[in-house]
Amino acid sequence: MRDKTIDKDTIIEAAVQAIPYVGAPLATLYYGNKQEKRFRRLEKFYEELKEEMSKSPNVYKDITQHNPEELSAIIEELNEKVESEHLEFKRKLYKNYFKKTMIQPVNGNFDERKLLLDILSAVTPLQIEIIAFLATQPSAVTSNTISKPGVEQAVILGSLAQLKNYGIIESTVNSIVVGGSNGSINENVTLSKFGIKFNNFCLH
Repeated sequence: MRDKTIDKDTIIEAAVQAIPYVGAPLATLYYGNKQEKRFRRLEKFYEELKEEMSKSPNVYKDITQHNPEELSAIIEELNEKVESEHLEFKRKLYKNYFKKTMIQPVNGNFDERKLLLDILSAVTPLQIEIIAFLATQPSAVTSNTISKPGVEQAVILGSLAQLKNYGIIESTVNSIVVGGSNGSINENVTLSKFGIKFNNFCLH
């Protein structure tokens, strides 16, 4: 199985190298020490967890309180995501997820925990900022008032739409603007109950 994986990577690397003008440097950038980088990410992840958890009070549940099959599946999935995650910022959030998992056992709640992990893997840094912002608001916020310097409003609205699809936010229509290229729907958005759980479990 390992040889097949290596062969597949070799074939893809050769295909990338064959792209005119940019192929060779791109292949070097992406495939150079690829497996070593993935291993180092995971090694660093657990080294940092060891250091952080050893300095904190033992609030972690006994491993016997977990469903062993469910926990094993979650850890396997988490490892794969840590290995492939290029952003240090996101890897720090995976540490939050691991710690919360050790505090709140995986036992009969596998689907929810798997969904939290999948969404954490999918959300962008901008979407995480939006979640953090909404978490501080005492009431719903009008979508067109959410902005960030240097980011187009269309990107903000698209990010909100994705978060809505994930079940992280809920919205109600505030107003509808009709006419020409300026037509739009303004919504009042807030974190859903699941969004609050996601924020508490994964981002803190």
